[in-house]
Amino acid sequence: MRILLTVIYFLICTLVNLHASQLSVIDSLHSRLPKTTGDEKITTLIQLSESYRNIVFTDCIEYGTQALELARKENNSNLEAMSLKSLGISNYYSGDLLMALDFYLKSLNIYKEIDDKPGQAKCLNNIGLLYEEWADFDMAKNYYNQSLEIEKQLNNQEGVAISLIQIGNICYYSNNFQEAFDRYYESLEINKTLNDIDGIGYSYMSIGIIYGKWDKYEKALEFYEKASVCFKESGNKRALSHVLTNMGEIYNIEFKNYKQARKIYNEALLIKRSQEDNVGIALLNNNLGTLYANMEDTEKALEYFNTSQTIYEELGAVTGMVMVNYNIGELYRNSGSTEKSIGYFRRSLEMAKSTNQVDYINHNYESLVHCYAKIGDYDNFERYFRLFSQGKDSLIDKLQNFEMKEMEIKHKVEESLQESERLQNENNEKEKDIKKYKLILTVISGLAIITLLIYLLFFVNRSKT
Repeated sequence: MRILLTVIYFLICTLVNLHASQLSVIDSLHSRLPKTTGDEKITTLIQLSESYRNIVFTDCIEYGTQALELARKENNSNLEAMSLKSLGISNYYSGDLLMALDFYLKSLNIYKEIDDKPGQAKCLNNIGLLYEEWADFDMAKNYYNQSLEIEKQLNNQEGVAISLIQIGNICYYSNNFQEAFDRYYESLEINKTLNDIDGIGYSYMSIGIIYGKWDKYEKALEFYEKASVCFKESGNKRALSHVLTNMGEIYNIEFKNYKQARKIYNEALLIKRSQEDNVGIALLNNNLGTLYANMEDTEKALEYFNTSQTIYEELGAVTGMVMVNYNIGELYRNSGSTEKSIGYFRRSLEMAKSTNQVDYINHNYESLVHCYAKIGDYDNFERYFRLFSQGKDSLIDKLQNFEMKEMEIKHKVEESLQESERLQNENNEKEKDIKKYKLILTVISGLAIITLLIYLLFFVNRSKT
């Protein structure tokens, strides 16, 4: 009971601290609004809309729509585009991604008509974010590259750094860790030059993700800690919740420190809820599901996974659905419900293939290998083992062909070659596994034949008597 009261108290304090300054801004804007006309009134309405974005979504949309209508009435194309872009961001945060895309595209068209390059760059970047959420990585990278080219033309180093991180993210999703690492370090150097605390934080966090991918978890935590210091200094709660989520994942999955992981996850979830960040809430529910799955609390894990799945389906976020379906499959497989788990793995695999999520394609192949071996389905076992082995071979080849560029040598990326050797050893172990399973299946088949022959001989002898 004391723990519950402490959590409630912490939640109330968090919400009060979060909204106190924001409500003061809102009061000031409401006082100013009746005194304004024309462009100033439109700008004030946009500011009001954005101030309500993480507090009352209906008011956010109402004031944003008023700003848009007034901008059109005043025939002010610049403020019309700004209003559309702002409404797009609000809908993105609320989880209505299709509505966000509609607003962004309309804003982009106006910015092109009035030849506003900075506005175009921001819209292109935001559209890229939507396609990244939908796991259409080719489209996302296309929009990010367009944004990057404009930022370079404008010599806007802050915009260049943002685009580099976004492109790095797409490279990461596509398993091109070399290019991702390069882009993240390029962005870090630019952000340090600009003394952009938020930008430095994002770069640190992204680099930490790559180190985590290379199983360098202490190094990953080192960069995550640096990022969290930056976000606390800048007051960027949304980014802080993101880096906390990544830290929690290491404590949960790699270090098996469930108490610390749960503490960090719940801290991040409080922030996500306070900001009505539905995508983030879905992710945290998924992560808490994996936490309770690791603690062998199947019922609690399934509760969190189902919540996550529902939110991702409502958002149409394919990347999230791939992940949570895989995790539910693992939950059922580990609890002995093999047949039930296969459906989730195959559903996750189908979506992962459609969006070229290489990691989850291989994860699902490996899990299906174990499932079909357990139920004695030799044909499917051999089929998925072959696919899984090919996927591992492909990743090993990529790592072995890693070009050691000057930047990578500078930042000790040669450590990733150790991953190649680890994967090769793992692949050899899998080859041993298939021989073992084949032997088991052969023995089972032989026993079945012998049993049948004994039965038939007994039946024939009985018939003769």
